[in-house]
Amino acid sequence: MNSRAFGLACFMALAAPASGSPSAEPAAQSVEPVGSVAAAATAERLYAAEGALTLSFETLGTFEQRDGVRALILHATANRYLRNVFTYVPDDAFGEAHIISERRLEVVLKEGHELNTVLSGLPLFVTVDTFTGTPNHYTARIEVAPRFYDFRGSSAVWVEENVTPYYVVNGGDWLVYRGGVDSQASHLSVTAPDGAPAVSRVDSDSFQLEWRYPSLYQAIDPHTVPLTFTAALTEGGTAQKTGRLVARVTSLALTSGDAYDVWPSPSCQVSTYDCIQDHPAGATDLSACGTYREVTRCLFADACEVSAPQRRDVHGPRGPVAEHLLHVQR
Repeated sequence: MNSRAFGLACFMALAAPASGSPSAEPAAQSVEPVGSVAAAATAERLYAAEGALTLSFETLGTFEQRDGVRALILHATANRYLRNVFTYVPDDAFGEAHIISERRLEVVLKEGHELNTVLSGLPLFVTVDTFTGTPNHYTARIEVAPRFYDFRGSSAVWVEENVTPYYVVNGGDWLVYRGGVDSQASHLSVTAPDGAPAVSRVDSDSFQLEWRYPSLYQAIDPHTVPLTFTAALTEGGTAQKTGRLVARVTSLALTSGDAYDVWPSPSCQVSTYDCIQDHPAGATDLSACGTYREVTRCLFADACEVSAPQRRDVHGPRGPVAEHLLHVQR
């Protein structure tokens, strides 16, 4: 067996469930999430149902002062009386959850590390225990992301709804948030009281917006203040549009099973690993290889998580870019 075939077989062995072992669980017994939904740009609330529980989250989070710091507050409602709620990320308690009335709860993510971590693409789990119903123990999985909405103004300026996290090293920071604007314009400026992005041209009719976390946070808190986009059109004149950047619940799923079985942590994808290895040593912008989380899963992948042929033995098992980034993160 050649090295490529061996590496791929090793990768697939980890990714696929055992089928020939007597101890393997039958597929019919696997627990699947019920009611997994993603938010449209205009959705105000997401719903998910499993067993006796229907849970809904307001998609738009709000900022409040909690324990002396600003925090993103997410509100949810259940159809059952709540007994206990708790928030975590895999293997670690994270954020806070509180019952605020018999059937209502809130999730609190403090500004700084907690908020930045979730906005960068890490899902948040929320356990929900109810007094009645069968079953009465559930886990919700939510994703929160920066999103533009409430656009007003000229159609000559088109602002992408999504703002996406990428791995781009700048000193001790390797997380950047990027958005985009399309306009037939020779120049684009974006203004705001706080949190205006850096703007750069991509091609003749598109521009890139870029925030590091501190400025992104300033742009979304308060979420009621819009950003203003002003384009100098190539055909003459100017066009202007406003839009609000907010922290939005973009997906919700609910299960009564084991959250680690239902939503296992994703592994490094071969295409992402290959892309990283194709960058020269010392490369700092890995946005072409995937999102921030997709890239970070591959930086320190072991031999059975990626195909063998892509490894550069002369640079050690991690390859040139990963070795550089390991040094940066230390």
